Amino acid sequence: MTSTPPPGYPPGYQPAPYGFPPPPPHPEANSAMVFGIVGLCLSVMCGGIGVFIAPFGWIKGKRVMAEIDANPSAYGGRGNAQAGFITGLIGTIFGALYLLFWVAYVIFIIVMLFVVAEETDPTTTFDSINAMLSSRI
Repeated sequence: MTSTPPPGYPPGYQPAPYGFPPPPPHPEANSAMVFGIVGLCLSVMCGGIGVFIAPFGWIKGKRVMAEIDANPSAYGGRGNAQAGFITGLIGTIFGALYLLFWVAYVIFIIVMLFVVAEETDPTTTFDSINAMLSSRI
């Protein structure tokens, strides 16, 4: 075999490889990936706000992967759908943990305010301040 092209073809011509072309990507694979990545970024950087967006990437990625697995010759793009599923799952977990932290923090502050309000008697505080001031004069 020689590496020269057959007569009538331009130099550098390479025949097309045998086989079938790859299937087109699923129309919703990229949107699942975008939802997952945006949800993860918002969950990590914005204190849990991504918990409202990340589940869309998680659910859509799972559905698109199931559709691609059911008919792999019709759709491609499983990698993008899988990325959306994984990042959506991680973003949902991080967002839920951040929201749980903030709820626990607010409850802690409210409980501490009530505890301090019950223990503090304003007349005792003023009497102790007056006693301290009078002892220094």
